[in-house]
Amino acid sequence: MRISFLLAAISTSFVLNAQPPQVPLYSIDNVTLPESLNKQVCISGMKYLDGKLYMASERCPVIFAFDPETKTVINSINLNVPQFFEMEGMTSYNGKLYLVSENTVAVYEVDATSSSIRIVETSTPLPPKSKSGDGMEGIAANETHNKFYILRERNEDMSKSQIYTYSVERNFEDVLSLKYESVIELPLLNPQWRYSDICFDSQNNRLICLKSFSKGKLRQQFIETINIDVNGNLQAETLQNLPVENFSEISNQYKDQDYSMNLEGITLDKDGNIWIISDNTSGKAQCDMVAKEKTILLQLKRK
Repeated sequence: MRISFLLAAISTSFVLNAQPPQVPLYSIDNVTLPESLNKQVCISGMKYLDGKLYMASERCPVIFAFDPETKTVINSINLNVPQFFEMEGMTSYNGKLYLVSENTVAVYEVDATSSSIRIVETSTPLPPKSKSGDGMEGIAANETHNKFYILRERNEDMSKSQIYTYSVERNFEDVLSLKYESVIELPLLNPQWRYSDICFDSQNNRLICLKSFSKGKLRQQFIETINIDVNGNLQAETLQNLPVENFSEISNQYKDQDYSMNLEGITLDKDGNIWIISDNTSGKAQCDMVAKEKTILLQLKRK
C-alpha cells in the first residue's frame, strides 16, 4: 500500500511539474505569532473582518482575534459548544461569524461582540464525518449573492472533495437559515490529496480553495480558484491553479523549522492579500500545553 501511494505521489508530481510554467502572482511572508498561539491551539479556520484576523481553534472552544499590524492577540471569544465539536472552517456574513464543525456536524453563528452562539438550521443535513475521518472542512459566505459554500474534505472513498451551495433565508424574526441548492465535485488523484479550506473573493467573484498533498518530503501546497456566475453558482469547469512563488518549497523549508505545515485556514484581507494558517496538533488538544510544532501564519502578497 505504501509503495502504491509513493508511486502515485511521484506520478502526480510529474504531471503537475509537466504543466506549462506559470508566472507567480503572489510572494510569501511568514508573519510572527505570539507564543500563546504555539500552544496546542490547533487553528483550523480563519476570517479577516474589520481589520482583524479571527482564528478558530479546531479542538479548543475559542476564537482568537489577532491584530496583523501589532502581531498580538487582542481578544478571545469563548464558545459554549458540544463536547465533541471540531471547528474546521470560519467565515463572516453581515458582521457575524459562521463556523462549520466536522465531528458533531453543524453550522454555528457567533456574535463576536456578545459571544452568543446558535446552531444554524440547514434544509438538508450536512454529510457526517466519514470512517476515514473526513467531513465538513471549510465554509465561505458570499454576501454579493447571499450564498454559503461548505466544503467536504473528501468523500467516503477519498476520491473527490465536494462543495455544497446553500442560499440564505430569513424567517419573520430575521433568523438566518440555509437552504440547499447544489453540490459540485472536485476529483482527487489519490487519497493523499485534499482540500482543507475555502474563502470568497468578492473583488474577482470567485472561490479560493486551499489544496495540499501531504506525504512527507513530497508535500505540495496549492491554491486554486473556481469562478462564480452571475447567480452565485460555482462553475466547476473553471477550476484552475493560482500561482504562488515557491509555495511547496517554502512549505517544506518551514516544516524543517518546526512549524506545522498542515495548512487549514485561508482568508482574504481588504487589500486582496491572502492569509493562510496551520493547525499544530493531532489528536486531543491540551489547550494550555506547548505543542510539538508551531502554528504558522503566511501572508501571500500580490506582486
